[in-house]
Amino acid sequence: MTRIIITWDGLEQVIGNLTSIEQKGQENIKSITRQLAKDTETMWKQATPQRTGRLQGGSSAPSEGMSFELLNSVHYYPFVDEGHMTPAGWRTKRGYRPAKRRSHVEGKHMTDKAVEFIEQNLEPRLSKFLDGV
Repeated sequence: MTRIIITWDGLEQVIGNLTSIEQKGQENIKSITRQLAKDTETMWKQATPQRTGRLQGGSSAPSEGMSFELLNSVHYYPFVDEGHMTPAGWRTKRGYRPAKRRSHVEGKHMTDKAVEFIEQNLEPRLSKFLDGV
């Protein structure tokens, strides 16, 4: 009967290096995600029309771990983003006054622009997550 014993020198070192690469890679991805969130928020605020500044002030992109959200706390954001119809009329001191005509106001599509920005910048940034590991 023949018995073969194989010993690998340095296997523990290789496993230790892989663990280190995993930890540094995760930190790099989190850092890239935070930077992408900041850049997206900046671009999103620039794409938002400024009349009073409330819409731009309500925009935020908080990141948590390897993800982030696009949030806007202003209640009329969807109407500016997606578009809306002009009012049918309004109340006056003398009662209700109907509008002479109604029209559709086009949306500014700020959210679509932000998502497009993320799609364009995600792959080039994530391709560098192992740099410096």
